[in-house]
Amino acid sequence: MKRLLMLLLALVLAGCGAQGVGPGSSPTPTPTDTVSGTNGPFHADASPARLAAGGTVHLTLTVTGPIDYEIGCVQTLHIWAEDSQRQTIWQQPVPEVQCMAIGHKVLPAGDTATFSADWPTSSKLAPGSYTLHGLFLVVLPRGAAARVRENLAPLTIQISG
Repeated sequence: MKRLLMLLLALVLAGCGAQGVGPGSSPTPTPTDTVSGTNGPFHADASPARLAAGGTVHLTLTVTGPIDYEIGCVQTLHIWAEDSQRQTIWQQPVPEVQCMAIGHKVLPAGDTATFSADWPTSSKLAPGSYTLHGLFLVVLPRGAAARVRENLAPLTIQISG
């Protein structure tokens, strides 16, 4: 009975965190003012690439299989913004979600999944260049010593006053 309750709790908690759109889906169309980057199976688009402080940057990440990634009560996609001094000025998730309901999903070769996140910039940001960074939580092979800090291509965003 206790095992059944734990399984049910794990299934309920599995609904939190970033949600993929699903295999075979395409990213939504982006405006012409978009910055893009690719690193291995990860292709990210951020738009707008130029905006006034206080606006929102929309990030779309398309992941192409084969890949095994974490799901469940974890935020699969972590993003953060750094200023020109490499200081983190914003990050998602805040606070980071921690729980026991962690699983994984295998995306077969050639299939894609799309994830999205938003960076609501502060109206107090100084004009200049900011870099959007990201980490997509892949399942590490057995015996792997450490996780990488970042695996998405950095994207430069211009903020105006």
